[in-house]
Amino acid sequence: MSAMGKIGSRTAEAGRSVVGWVEDRTGVLSWLARFLNHPAPKRGAWMYALGTTALFLMTLQFLTGILLLFYYAPTTDHAWNSIYYIMNEAYFGQLIRGIHYWSANVLLAIIGLHMVQVFLSGAYKAPREVNWMLGVTLLLLTLGIAFTGYVLRWDQDGFWATVVGVKIGSYSPFVGSPVTHFLLGGDVAGPATLSRFFALHVWVLPALIVPLVLLHGVVLVLKHRVFGSEMEYRDRIARLRERRRLQEYGRYEDDKERSPDRHE
Repeated sequence: MSAMGKIGSRTAEAGRSVVGWVEDRTGVLSWLARFLNHPAPKRGAWMYALGTTALFLMTLQFLTGILLLFYYAPTTDHAWNSIYYIMNEAYFGQLIRGIHYWSANVLLAIIGLHMVQVFLSGAYKAPREVNWMLGVTLLLLTLGIAFTGYVLRWDQDGFWATVVGVKIGSYSPFVGSPVTHFLLGGDVAGPATLSRFFALHVWVLPALIVPLVLLHGVVLVLKHRVFGSEMEYRDRIARLRERRRLQEYGRYEDDKERSPDRHE
């Protein structure tokens, strides 16, 4: 065996030893295998990857957002200048911010398609009602994190879009006025507005989203699996048709038994 072959075999053996040690101590590899191995129908299997795609895009949002935080300055004097520096001076800044921006837009579209798929396949039914409610909550939180990120650019588009959005929300009964005052940090948008939206976008909303994503996409999916797989969906339809056939046959037998009485 050549020297390169020996190095390759030793490296592979060391890798297997490390993997075995990690699996023996934590069991994370077997857990990951159970999480990734989901039955999918032969037709339309791509629709059952929408949830995983949304999870991937959320992870991409967190990673690129962390990188942007190294250069972003959440003050009214420096917010726009820091964005300009990211886009024109920082290494890979334009690429990272572009990934962050476009993945956010694609994420909203994927979540919408995922909810349509879940609704059409009946995944909101028992025993998965809690997972459906968690999904709706995650949709609202995702819309919130998208809205709060828009003003962080602190340009004319972001500023006035935020003002208009907050003013629309101010017409909500009972809670509209106090929530608007809290978000703006006063009666008009200013430095407090940017500070509060930054805190919501970077800390508060992600802190709510992460545990809900783990509960929604990991714990409950492992417990109940994905509804609407080809076999499960067909079995439910087959049982429904069989029950209807038996009911119709029962009514036919009842009519047949009563018909001689009518003739007599």
